[in-house]
Amino acid sequence: MLTDRIIRDAKPKATTHRVRDANIVCRGFGVTIAPSGTKTFFLSYTSPEDGKRKQIAIGRFPAMSLKEARLNAGKLRDEVNCGKDPVLEKQHAIAKRMDHRSLGTLSELLGLYVDDLETDGKRTAAEVKRISSKDIPPALLARPAHLITKDDILDILTPIAQRGARVHSDNVRAYLRAAFELGMNAESMTRWRGRAVRFDLQNNPVATVKKTVKRKAVGNRTLSQSEIKTLWHTDQLTPPMLLALKMLLTTGQRVEEVLHATWAEFDTSQMTWIIPGQRRKNRGRTSEPHIVPLTTFHLELLNEIKHETAHNTYLFPATGGTAPRRYDALTNSVRKFVQSSGIESFSPRDIRRTFKTVAGSFGISLEMRNRLQGHAMTDVGSVHYDRYGYLTEKRAAMAMWTTHLAKIVEEVE
Repeated sequence: MLTDRIIRDAKPKATTHRVRDANIVCRGFGVTIAPSGTKTFFLSYTSPEDGKRKQIAIGRFPAMSLKEARLNAGKLRDEVNCGKDPVLEKQHAIAKRMDHRSLGTLSELLGLYVDDLETDGKRTAAEVKRISSKDIPPALLARPAHLITKDDILDILTPIAQRGARVHSDNVRAYLRAAFELGMNAESMTRWRGRAVRFDLQNNPVATVKKTVKRKAVGNRTLSQSEIKTLWHTDQLTPPMLLALKMLLTTGQRVEEVLHATWAEFDTSQMTWIIPGQRRKNRGRTSEPHIVPLTTFHLELLNEIKHETAHNTYLFPATGGTAPRRYDALTNSVRKFVQSSGIESFSPRDIRRTFKTVAGSFGISLEMRNRLQGHAMTDVGSVHYDRYGYLTEKRAAMAMWTTHLAKIVEEVE
């Protein structure tokens, strides 16, 4: 029977030779001794899968002791007795690891999602890029996407929510869910078939992750005239946040278009705010800039904003001044205002709906409200034939709106 001393004293020969263990408890166990003197524990056995005689290396002596080698050999013998072939199992494991290396990572999955968004002209592509670099740990980005679990997703979202950015956490969740859905279906899409990295996704790990914020049904909330007045004169919001909300209300534009607005887009001599085509939500359908007519009411508001941020590129810069203020920062401010004022809960996007609803209540047509707010006109005539800008009509409608709004927010009852 093999002992540590026998193995240690065994001398190499001109060719590799074996010294078998006489211990019948683990048949086929022994040690090979190479001409170089290297001594390696092994187990030989007959494969229960293909009937061939095989040998599997267990470890080298003396780095592995005889006792440890016997224990490992016993485990391998148990596998054989259960109908498994340790050599084939090892080969399958190596092949699986190599296959994993050829499958796309989470970073590549998000890259595909960004490409898909950019192909469709979606402005959210830039936000997904930012999330990839700011909110997701590098170790997770480097992991094969099919190995990402629900717990990994929660590890991404929880720190975001815990720092108070609950809306942003839900946005990241939505982007990740959409990215995994794309990865699962890319091979069946003519756009990506044969071009996309293979991900081998069997399920969407984000599917069962719940939202942080419970939202009310979309499409109902508008502010009453008394609520508009309360908001306009509140001292419970910081000046930048209140001014951003006022800009939303006076122009009726999208939240992101207001928050990302730059001073270079405003021409006070021409009384216009020109939103570049690449910043518009519907930029996939049109590259035309959106011209928002301004009135003296807007100019007064812009002067107030200048006192806060005239030195910056953006009307509403984030802390540090190098980027625009984010949507979740405005949402958090609105939520605190709602809690302190007693007003029924609303979101910044509800202000755009308020503009449209109230403006319609005193006679501005639906078509003109749509044109003022930069909605894509999708009827055949508008898409293919109508190249008229309607700026004169839009100016008249905007003047009606700001005159009416000025009456609503007047201090005197």
